[in-house]
Amino acid sequence: MRPDLEEQLRMADYAIQRPGANGSDRERQQQAQDAVHGAEEELLKAVLSLNSMGIQLKGPLEGLIDFPSYRDGELVELCWKLGEERVEHWHRIGEGFSGRKKL
Repeated sequence: MRPDLEEQLRMADYAIQRPGANGSDRERQQQAQDAVHGAEEELLKAVLSLNSMGIQLKGPLEGLIDFPSYRDGELVELCWKLGEERVEHWHRIGEGFSGRKKL
């Protein structure tokens, strides 16, 4: 989830717990909750869309994805990270990022 939305929700939650909280504070809290919920729904849709293409989101903050492929007859995962120009790494199933090898 986006850190800015989380912070807005924390601040709104704090504001409505104060003794002087009013309707405006409750409205801001509801808006913050709605924004967080909307962002969570968008993230879920994006992950489901990736999954439908065979892409696994491994590290959302780093922009790390894996997708299945065959290498010398063995099922492996190709690995790409945000900022990399092209897919240049692979690893065996279950090895993860630490097992990355150059293609």
